[in-house]
This record gives sequence, structure tokens and C-alpha cells, in this order.
Amino acid sequence: MSTDHSEDRPIRVILPAGLPNLTPAVARGLLAVLIELTEVPVLDGPAEEVDRDG
Repeated sequence: MSTDHSEDRPIRVILPAGLPNLTPAVARGLLAVLIELTEVPVLDGPAEEVDRDG
């Protein structure tokens, strides 16, 4: 594949008209990919106990 003039060609993205139905396994997989791609740390739970009464 030649890289000459590759910036001149437009990129076409075709999206479905509606949201696809996802199985729970596929949804978990997509969520795992999004978590890996983000730089925001994901916590399993609160790092420390929070006093919500005060």
C-alpha cells in the first residue's frame, strides 16, 4: 500500500440508523476496550471511607 497522497483521500464512515442490540458479553467486551483506551483510572470501589453525614 502506497502512502503517497493518503491525506488527500476522504474517510467514509457508515453508521447504522439505530443502535444495535448487544449481548451482555459483547457489551462487557466493548466496555473493557473503552476502559483500556481511556486515561482515567477506574476504581473497583471507594479508596477510603467517606463520611456522608457531615
